[in-house]
Amino acid sequence: MKPTTLLLASMALLGCQASSSSPSSAAQGITVFTNAELITMATDAPTATGADTLVVRDNRIDYIGTLAQAQQQYGADINVIDLEGLTLMPGIHDSHVHALEAGAEVGGNCWLQGDTLADIRQPLLDCRQRQTGSHWLTAYGHELHWLLEHENPRALLDQWISDRPVVVMEQSSHSAWVNSKALAELGFDDRSDNPAGGIILRDPQGRANGILLETAAEAAFDQAYKPTDDSFDLYYDGLMWAMEEMSRHGITAIADARVYWQRGWLDVWQQAEQDQTLTTRVNLGLWAYPLMADGIQLEYLKRQFRYDPERLLQINQIKIYSDGIIHNTTAALKAPYDYSLDGVPATGVNYFTQARLANYIAALQQTGFDFHIHSIGDRGIHEALNAIEANANAQRRHRLTHVEMIDDQDLPRFAQLGVIADMQVAGDFTLPQNFHWQIPYIGQRIDTAYRLKDLVDSGAHVVLSSDWTVSSLNPFIGIHNVVNRGEQSISVEQALAAYTRDAAYLMRSEQRTGTLEVGKLADLIVIDRNPLRIDPSQIKHTQVLMTMMNGVVRYQHPDY
Repeated sequence: MKPTTLLLASMALLGCQASSSSPSSAAQGITVFTNAELITMATDAPTATGADTLVVRDNRIDYIGTLAQAQQQYGADINVIDLEGLTLMPGIHDSHVHALEAGAEVGGNCWLQGDTLADIRQPLLDCRQRQTGSHWLTAYGHELHWLLEHENPRALLDQWISDRPVVVMEQSSHSAWVNSKALAELGFDDRSDNPAGGIILRDPQGRANGILLETAAEAAFDQAYKPTDDSFDLYYDGLMWAMEEMSRHGITAIADARVYWQRGWLDVWQQAEQDQTLTTRVNLGLWAYPLMADGIQLEYLKRQFRYDPERLLQINQIKIYSDGIIHNTTAALKAPYDYSLDGVPATGVNYFTQARLANYIAALQQTGFDFHIHSIGDRGIHEALNAIEANANAQRRHRLTHVEMIDDQDLPRFAQLGVIADMQVAGDFTLPQNFHWQIPYIGQRIDTAYRLKDLVDSGAHVVLSSDWTVSSLNPFIGIHNVVNRGEQSISVEQALAAYTRDAAYLMRSEQRTGTLEVGKLADLIVIDRNPLRIDPSQIKHTQVLMTMMNGVVRYQHPDY
């Protein structure tokens, strides 16, 4: 089906009206959106004053202006889609998302929901019936404090399931709950040393208690997700589901933030590109394994680099962790935690030390890779900035993601070094009124948390993203949260730019996408209200009615 024909079909469902069309105009692949509020996000003119019409020819934006001028230029018989006052804006660029991970069905893809350990018992038992692709049972969704309050988490899980290894990922993905079978397969016993960047929590007698933090938890999932023929097909199907979800939320470009290539995930992405089933533009962040020998890993990563603007799939980023997270007390801090989990160093942990991180940047940025560095604690951020500064390269677009605690010393360094700050605030736990959860760990240092406006005011290049599935994929929840956060709020226009134009820059696509401008690719969305004109408290209710990527409609809302 031609893009124009598909678009007309979608507009019929949207409740809009199209004029009669001639075979010649359809053959030219020309479609005209009119009677629209245009948010272009162009640097010099974010809204199209005096224009309400946009023309798509094949896969590009060919004209922005008035309907009368469009009819004069293209002929009176062109296909006209009357948007009846709806808003047209650039497609969303989500620069930190876990697409393949979200849809993976290996192990049954059991997302556990509940408020206590008792709530998730039966759902976990039910997951055994859906177990597939691995002899491990894997699940996701508990909260760490539930386990910390229990006398013996390993024994409890053994009581539930003891005939196979079980690993349950905590909601943040930075810890895992395992049974005795899983510990045995990992070779973790009561005498095992902690892996670099990881912690095996223990009971008062020194025995492994079934809670694994950071790289120790990663080791469990690496075992559970070893690639098989079955797992490849399940990953592929899960990726197709994730693609649909992203189109449904108006997302036309992503950076997948953790491509575990040893699990076969890179192969899945490449197969999807070969099959032409990708419905977003994709930048892959290849995972840097903390427990892998550097020489072997660096040579492998160098061989994978690819950047070709004519393709939908780029392999041009490295995802690497500086530290952990605050509520595990593993985020790297400059001063000790007020309270740390037993067995965790007082100032957190490093997946990659500053020196090792600097070595990876030196080795891989010359190949062309941009670095996507997980950095949450103030020490983790400081060390990541140091590693980038030690390898100064004006051509690179490295970014720190999360950036939850920034002290005054490091705040101006983002702009000075050209480092992009990538923040995720779609989760309610990131709102200032909910910061109380951090107080037991860092006390009044919560004042340095999520300094979004401070970063923008410092001149840093700031983008916003979801970190789906940790937070909602809906970009308008993220935008709502950044313009409704008190002293650290930014403007709606700045928030929209962070999800479009500025994120396109991060993805090295700013010459092709991110704004509605003549000559750029037709990556755009129709939404039911104009975020620039409504009360900011209503932004989270914005609905995506249509998503177009590369001139093709990828999603249409069923109720319009």
